[in-house]
Amino acid sequence: MNRCRVNILAVLILFAALLSVTTAHGGTAPGAVLRFGYLDVPGSRLCRTAATHGHFSEEGLQVKLVRFESSAAGLAALAAGAVDVGAFGVADTLRAIAGGKGFRIIAGGGTPEAGNLSQQKHGGISLPTEQHDGVVVLIAADWPFSEKGTLIQLTAALIRAYHTEYQQVATPLPETRITFDPNPDYWRLERIWHSLGLQHATMKRDFLARHVYEEIYCDALDRLLLGETDAVLQELFSKAICTPNCCPASAAKP
Repeated sequence: MNRCRVNILAVLILFAALLSVTTAHGGTAPGAVLRFGYLDVPGSRLCRTAATHGHFSEEGLQVKLVRFESSAAGLAALAAGAVDVGAFGVADTLRAIAGGKGFRIIAGGGTPEAGNLSQQKHGGISLPTEQHDGVVVLIAADWPFSEKGTLIQLTAALIRAYHTEYQQVATPLPETRITFDPNPDYWRLERIWHSLGLQHATMKRDFLARHVYEEIYCDALDRLLLGETDAVLQELFSKAICTPNCCPASAAKP
């Protein structure tokens, strides 16, 4: 009898340990709070809007915003598990990925509009210097793939925030105009990746694609479009392009 009690106790301890591991980066335990790191910059506006207008709650999520002074500090916290999600600078994020951090980009954030930016030459092509100012939303490498539904809810909340921003009277932003499209836009990230010289000869050709979960964005749009047709969501959907990993070759953008 005592042996049975010991065995049951051991099973309960093991279960508790597994549960803590599963929820370390956004598990679905009831009442779990997602810690969302962000920078106090215009590009992080979507996550702040989602919190202010209750869009996270609409998606059944409890989110706590955690402010960081720099992308470096935020990325370090994300890697250490101190936050579950982050909205940090695109250039710093891509450099961290190139350096071996297994971050996964799931959504876009504020990006300066190309028309207002100085241009630089890369391979004979004139590119906006968007890599210095854009924001992306990302998760840690060890986020359980079984929690994909949570990521879809999270991204859907950001899309709802975009919808809210789109419908409101635009507020003038300092110094530059910002586009808040929540699409992570793999092809834009790839251009920035190459302009920063991050693709090394030792890397597989699809190295970056493995770190951009654009299908999460597509699934979140599908989730929201199941309801009443909405012109703003339809516009986002019409612009959505899958990454090379989740599209048939014939459908992928060249």
